Amino acid sequence: MFADGLALSASAAISAVAGMVGWILAAWLLPAADVGHTSAFVSGMLLIAGIAELGLGPAVLRWLPRSGPLQRLLLKRTYLVVLLGGLAGGIVFVLVPAGGAVAANVPGGAWLFVPAAVAWTAFQFQDAVLTGVGKARWVPVENGLFALSRLVVLVALAPLLGGLGLVLSWFAPTVLAVLVVTVLVFRRVRPRPEPGGLPTRGEVVRLLAPTYPGTVCVVVLYNLVPLIMLHRFGADANAVFFVVWTAINALDLAASMFVNPLVVGLSAEPEHARELVRRSGARLAMVFVPLLVLGGLLAGVLLLIFGPEYTHGTGLLRVLLAAQAPRLAVLVAIAVHLGQGRGLGVAKLHAATAALAVGLALFMPTELGFGLGLLAAQCVLAVVVLLDLRRRLPREPA
Repeated sequence: MFADGLALSASAAISAVAGMVGWILAAWLLPAADVGHTSAFVSGMLLIAGIAELGLGPAVLRWLPRSGPLQRLLLKRTYLVVLLGGLAGGIVFVLVPAGGAVAANVPGGAWLFVPAAVAWTAFQFQDAVLTGVGKARWVPVENGLFALSRLVVLVALAPLLGGLGLVLSWFAPTVLAVLVVTVLVFRRVRPRPEPGGLPTRGEVVRLLAPTYPGTVCVVVLYNLVPLIMLHRFGADANAVFFVVWTAINALDLAASMFVNPLVVGLSAEPEHARELVRRSGARLAMVFVPLLVLGGLLAGVLLLIFGPEYTHGTGLLRVLLAAQAPRLAVLVAIAVHLGQGRGLGVAKLHAATAALAVGLALFMPTELGFGLGLLAAQCVLAVVVLLDLRRRLPREPA
């Protein structure tokens, strides 16, 4: 379990670093307007993939180890549902006027968006599949090769094709990775010999009903906000915002993974819940608060790497980094709800965070105003969850 956790953490780190390097290269190779339009295309693709997966990624982590000789049948069914979900989501996105405009702003984007959404939906689903079949150590290899391929395609095609080259640097390696991993999963991974079966309809509903809405809220939080910013402030401003937002989301994902062991600990030792939460929260703060402070001090220098025009986002980056400090308390609370089996609590916190972020993106007059509003909202949420944790967690016996 520990080795698998390290592998998945390494995979997340590889993806985050490669993603930032990719956008740095894009900022060097392309005008800011092209980066802004393409980043909106990518945000739309990620948004649709996260929704179209239907929460089956987390679900197969539970179902695959218990499927026994029916493992391949379960994989075929879940793959089919995921692919159909990506297809339907991609078509709806392109047909909606706002989504169609995002796709049309990239040369060939109207034709590429649907297959790109299908491919990315399958690609992100495969991480859970590999973990569920006991091959989590393949995940960093897959993501590392994907990241390297994406950078090579970007450098080769962006100077020739502009924004289309940036889109193809996502699309081509994604399709290749999906094909290779799918073949390996179905041909090289043998089903477990132990008796097992498929989940019943009731089990499917009980698992997906509380977790899927929360998953959708996280996807909306990460990917819808840049699309709103593009619509309100234009492509040049969105290029800067997208870089800042991507950095914040990478930190948020890393912090979310950091508290995952707390979920396991609460499941195994519920009688020590208060001590486990206190220890995990202290370690989380010890690791991430210095990173947030350092990031705030170096915000201008870090954005200068992308180009002089990106330094306009220095104030926004500092404010959003400050907002991540109270966000740490919210992430601990989410882990507590998961560890104690309260899916509804998880969904409420994800929904509240997403609704606040989207509402601020829609109505605040400036991007910096959005950041300040989010900082205030995260502080309020942190106070609420800390009071709730103090009430909910049992005291240690004397």
